[in-house]
Amino acid sequence: MARSRIAIIGTGLIGTSIGLGLAARKEREFEIIGVDRDRNHVREAKRLGAIDREAGSLEEALENTGLVILAVPVIAARKILQDAPPYLSPGAIVTDTCSTKADILRWAAEFLPESVHFVGGHPMAGREKSGPAGAALDLFRNATWAITPSPRADEKAVGVVLGLIESLGAVPLYIDPAEHDTYAAAVSHLPILISVALFRMVRDSQGWEDASLLSGPAFRDLTRLASGDPTMSRDIMTTNREAILHWLGRLQTELQTVRKALELGGEPINDLFTSTQFDRDTFIANPPMRRRPEGPEAPSSQDAIGRLFVGGLYDKLKDVTTRTPTTSPRDEAELRRKLGIEDDGRTR
Repeated sequence: MARSRIAIIGTGLIGTSIGLGLAARKEREFEIIGVDRDRNHVREAKRLGAIDREAGSLEEALENTGLVILAVPVIAARKILQDAPPYLSPGAIVTDTCSTKADILRWAAEFLPESVHFVGGHPMAGREKSGPAGAALDLFRNATWAITPSPRADEKAVGVVLGLIESLGAVPLYIDPAEHDTYAAAVSHLPILISVALFRMVRDSQGWEDASLLSGPAFRDLTRLASGDPTMSRDIMTTNREAILHWLGRLQTELQTVRKALELGGEPINDLFTSTQFDRDTFIANPPMRRRPEGPEAPSSQDAIGRLFVGGLYDKLKDVTTRTPTTSPRDEAELRRKLGIEDDGRTR
């Protein structure tokens, strides 16, 4: 029966972690199928108990499957969406875990038949260690999981994906695909470039041998993302280039602010550190909370995943994931005035 099979396409860190979470459900009534271009990955996922059975092909994985999870880099997801339609059952639900959303929503609309429901997703969780060996049952616990449904996805399909997310311990966030890509560029994608640039800068210096002996937790933490999957990082930069370039420009302006404060020393550099420490400590201690308006609750994960295709109301999903505006950014006009920096980043 289509309603009793879940297929995970891609058994790396994310796909295997999803499988571990699904397999851990008590009294589950569905089979988890895994497929991966790297046969060692899918075999390791099976050994870990993340999947019940390995599929030898995309066709085998999708046959009579009700829920399909694409846990692959975004460019690879395009190829799968293009190849999948002949093997998808009518009414099947397809979701993904890709780091960018606008392109994949466009590809889903282009390639998938109207009888298939696509609900985009992106768990804001991960590690620098790729592959199933880095997978963890609790990888998604309390993590934000962005949801970007296709306009063709019905309420029932959105409810199923919501149930999947909640069953893994994540917190769903309904968000527009373009908005997602804009802000993910700042908080997720730009940090990859910063990590790469910092490591390359020090590694390529003449003093690398001695500098490496002095490197401690600060350097290792800040360069952690440079050890991430190169294919995933490349695909992120390819599919979200304009947004990343925007934030890269903003970072360059901020670095000019920091440089000028350092040159001046004294009060300006103290103000910079003090105000930033306060803002970050406030953010960590009181993270933005999602507002839950009055009204019916979202469908429970027990209902949605336990019966797989039990949906909830689309409006309920919006209700539980409506966000309050975050705290306004600090007013830096006075600091920039002290530093002699124009709004465009130039120094006076």
